[in-house]
Amino acid sequence: MIHGLIAVDKEKGISSHDAVARVRRLLHTKKAGHFGTLDPNATGLLLIALGQATRFFDFYVKQEKLYSGLIRFGYATSTYDAEGSPLGEKRPCDLGSIDLEALLAGFRGPLLQTPPAFSAKKFKGRPLYTYARRQQPVSIAPVEVRIHELTGRAIAADTLEFRARTSSGTYIRSLAHDLGQKAGCGAFLLELKREMIGAFKLEQAVTLERLAELEAQGNALQAVIPIERLLEDYPKMIVNPAGRRCVSNGMALKASDVLKIIPAASNDFFRIFDDEGKLLAIAEKEPHAMNFRPYLVIPTDDPE
Repeated sequence: MIHGLIAVDKEKGISSHDAVARVRRLLHTKKAGHFGTLDPNATGLLLIALGQATRFFDFYVKQEKLYSGLIRFGYATSTYDAEGSPLGEKRPCDLGSIDLEALLAGFRGPLLQTPPAFSAKKFKGRPLYTYARRQQPVSIAPVEVRIHELTGRAIAADTLEFRARTSSGTYIRSLAHDLGQKAGCGAFLLELKREMIGAFKLEQAVTLERLAELEAQGNALQAVIPIERLLEDYPKMIVNPAGRRCVSNGMALKASDVLKIIPAASNDFFRIFDDEGKLLAIAEKEPHAMNFRPYLVIPTDDPE
């Protein structure tokens, strides 16, 4: 079974779920999932995990993301993007008469954001879009997100080209909608591209068409980043055979079982390897001892 991750450059017009299904078929694997949805009309970076790497969702979903795109001003829509129905009449809006820097500055930093009614955000176990399609209003509490960087320039009287680096959980459609409300004329997201997730950049991604070509050549694994190369922000800890047995059984790892530690940027978690280079687990250091307890154990046998 394949364990790793593929950075996909998703095309416009297919859902993230459809992209995952195509990767499953191309790589002849059952276990796959994506780390963060892209709307069907959005393009760009979609991380698709395979095998045991699907268990790394909690690590990747929390990473910062970089987006670029276009926002159209003049009216809002029901979905906050170009697919929705207009909410009211179009209002005249000339971005040249607006202080864009002041407008954008008001959305940098921490802010409270309400997800779009047409989104996969869950309410009482169901996606919000199921309520919206039935025209059943629900009350969703806003959540705090952070927009680290937000820049833009007018490329037409009613169209803003933007770039935004955001925390996880930020809805760019909501950002577009809220910018329109603040400007007093309404707005919606016209185009969106995701360019970065954590350390992964769009330039590293392959299109599904290219993946199909590689599969036809028998080289599809060239596009897969092995599980051993994931989460490289965390230190790499190499253990002896006794440490391997402890980790495989979910037991705390003692400092005496550690052969070597290769430092990294973050010490929140540690990647545990045996002396043959196999990833065994992700572990946490116990707060008051030099012991490391497995947070996530990678099984040695994982049949398809």
